[in-house]
Amino acid sequence: MALHILEQVPLAPFTTMHVGGNARFFVRVKSIEDLQESILFARAKNLSIFILGSGSNILVSGDGYSGLVIKIELKGITYENSRVTAGAGEVWDEVVRGVVQYNLWGIENLSLVPGTVGGASVQNIGAYGVEACDTIFSVEALDTETMQIKTFLRKECEFGYRESIFKKNKNLIVVSVSFELTENGVPRVDYEDVKKYFEKKKVIVSTLVEIREAIVAIRTRKMPAPSIGTAGSFFKNPIVEVSQYEALKIQFPGIKAYPQGDSTIKLSAAWLLDHVGKWCGVRRGDAGVYEKQALILVNYGKATAEEILSLAHEMRCDIKEKTNVLLEEEVVML
Repeated sequence: MALHILEQVPLAPFTTMHVGGNARFFVRVKSIEDLQESILFARAKNLSIFILGSGSNILVSGDGYSGLVIKIELKGITYENSRVTAGAGEVWDEVVRGVVQYNLWGIENLSLVPGTVGGASVQNIGAYGVEACDTIFSVEALDTETMQIKTFLRKECEFGYRESIFKKNKNLIVVSVSFELTENGVPRVDYEDVKKYFEKKKVIVSTLVEIREAIVAIRTRKMPAPSIGTAGSFFKNPIVEVSQYEALKIQFPGIKAYPQGDSTIKLSAAWLLDHVGKWCGVRRGDAGVYEKQALILVNYGKATAEEILSLAHEMRCDIKEKTNVLLEEEVVML
């Protein structure tokens, strides 16, 4: 079937923030052959390319994108004992739900994280004490320079906090990811929100289903209604030296922090924005900060990307001035 490349396609409907201008060219790819053909099309027209998953972690400017946007819709999930392989276009939470039904442990704490499997590996998503790289066995990616599929074992993926070789090297496009899970896992409930959830219910957690239900309940409580535009966590949790953390702890005794095991400390950006900046519920027109979670910027109706970025800049400057900690955007700008 011939590739169907569209022109001047509005990108706002393809993002969860519901903002952005048009893509000069736009294509959905459902096979590796489609992807290769799309790359050749862009190369022939000297176009830049942007890889789009579910649009849950991007902010598209009002100017749109002058190149080719490739929406990855590579599907398929296979189970081989405790190893699960999923196409990059699979919805992440549907994969999590499936492995929980198969009683496979490892990614249950990442329930309800928005996005696709491809995005999960590129961003190395994380939540409630777990990161995608903890269970990734290998990643298959198309190298656009050679047009060949390469397999990257976990140690070759250069995973870090919201980082990977696939994020740094734009020539690599993820097509599938394999996860090594386990049938005999141990519940990860040491994260504060999760621990409080089970303490309140007076339940000793023992099953995968219970953990997934808890994570879904916690995340749902913190997230806006689906009709409200959002790109999830807008900022990364900043990582600082122990000395800076100790100084901040004197100034802000309740500060939330997580030792990283390498003489650095990860601070809670949400805590800084909420308790130091008092940003929850702040609005600038239709651009705002969600009232229940200061990490989440929202589009209440007709906000533009530029208005959302202006609000984010104001928040960053405020926290920098009050704590000398610089917040970095987690959201991808286009």
